[in-house]
Amino acid sequence: MNRKTSWHGVKTLYRAEPLGRPQGTDRLYSRDVTLVEERIVVIRARNGSDAIRKAEVEAKKYARTRHRNPYGQRVRLRFLGCLDAYDMNEPLVEGAEVFSTTLIVSRRVSDHAIVDRLMGARESQRKRALRRNILDICFSGAAPGVKLTRREAAYRQEFVRRLGRRNA
Repeated sequence: MNRKTSWHGVKTLYRAEPLGRPQGTDRLYSRDVTLVEERIVVIRARNGSDAIRKAEVEAKKYARTRHRNPYGQRVRLRFLGCLDAYDMNEPLVEGAEVFSTTLIVSRRVSDHAIVDRLMGARESQRKRALRRNILDICFSGAAPGVKLTRREAAYRQEFVRRLGRRNA
């Protein structure tokens, strides 16, 4: 490892949202659904500021990814401009800590409330199913009235082929 740099875990936040009118719908379609993604990436940098700068470039590139949902809508991913860096101070090996943060919390706050706040409340089956509004059409199938593009169909076919090889 270069002595002038070290590994940093950098947390970034994104919001995914469908755009435009749906081409078709089913019982899970909702105009109101968006998805928040918390992502931690590993960056090699001279210091925390350098890690933030590099991670911001990576985050903006990641946020340019686009796909269609099962309703034929384009899904846009927006970087929320939030970054938090953590100098890992140890080699990248299994079990290495890549990110850590701490909070001051009142004794009156229950462990359950802390878990819900930091990890997200457990989703109901209905809420979990609503993720279909954001998921890639290639993996979750098209709603009635929506057709895959040639590129999407080829991608899905290759994905299924590779999945079959792995499960064989």
